[in-house]
Amino acid sequence: MGPRRTSIAAVILALVGATAAFAAVGDTGDAGIDFRKSITLSPQETQAQARDYYKKMLETQRRVTQLQAKAKKDKDMVKLNCVNDKLTQLKGHMTVTDQSMSSLTLDVAKSDDTARQHEFTRISILYQKVVTLGTEAEQCIGEDVSYVGATRVDVEIDPSIPPTDPTMPDLPVPDVTRPPEASPFV
Repeated sequence: MGPRRTSIAAVILALVGATAAFAAVGDTGDAGIDFRKSITLSPQETQAQARDYYKKMLETQRRVTQLQAKAKKDKDMVKLNCVNDKLTQLKGHMTVTDQSMSSLTLDVAKSDDTARQHEFTRISILYQKVVTLGTEAEQCIGEDVSYVGATRVDVEIDPSIPPTDPTMPDLPVPDVTRPPEASPFV
């Protein structure tokens, strides 16, 4: 097992442990996410929330596609490659979301609460990943909310500074007068 998989496994175990601890204590404070909320959703509420997530994911995909077109128009290959990477990942997540949405519909029809909860959890995680990818794509293009305009530089030159460079003296003017004739017979 590589170091990356070990790190991912450690994070997953920490999340599962934290969830179990909150469930055992029964604390529903505002300090964290209450994972039990999704269990209490009715099948209709689960489907409605999943459709809302899906709609927002489609909007994010449209926005990233617009950013891709902007990068193509600007002919900026660095930005285009970055946005293409995010869009490729996003499309993969959307494919999985499509499958999960159809599975969720079937699970609601079969009244299978465990499978319904599983698919809703998958959709929720995919939604978070798509939102993150949308933000990363915005950063690829450089369109940031804090951008206020083009940079303007004002230069002030001290009037006591001479206009010519004192380290480069002027060359003397060459003498262009004609010398006297050497012989009067020519």
